[in-house]
Amino acid sequence: MLALFRDEANLAEALRHLRAARIGPLETYTPAPLRDEALTSPIPVIILAAGLIGATASLALQTYSYTVAYPFPIGGRPQFAWPSFLPTVFENAVLVAIAAGFAAFMLINRMPRLYEPIDEADVTREVSRDGWVVAIRSGDNAVLDHARRILHGVGVERIEEVAG
Repeated sequence: MLALFRDEANLAEALRHLRAARIGPLETYTPAPLRDEALTSPIPVIILAAGLIGATASLALQTYSYTVAYPFPIGGRPQFAWPSFLPTVFENAVLVAIAAGFAAFMLINRMPRLYEPIDEADVTREVSRDGWVVAIRSGDNAVLDHARRILHGVGVERIEEVAG
């Protein structure tokens, strides 16, 4: 179900009421970013964790290989010569962080999505000009009816049902 609003204030109020009623997953389609969006992205945390895991794994692998598996004393250098490990640790941390960030972005945004029935709705054509749209995805008719009652109470301009 798609609901069209003419201004951001009505959309923000509708989102507040829909979230308070715990209506299923909500997606917004807007001509500009929402100013008071309460949701934050988990992608930076995923990138940080992946970078730390990559750095730790790289340091552990180098430490193991130089001290346990293949000790090779050269010129009185200690077996655990950590300064020489740092460039590889940094490179592997960046590599793992970028790969995890890309994968997280693709998964969170459900990409690549070659077809979306919402794109064919008349309401979504308004978004590129001045429409503010919220999409409510639910297969339960009772949830959709409850959402419809909430939307009519906050000044929705038009509601459109989308199959799929």
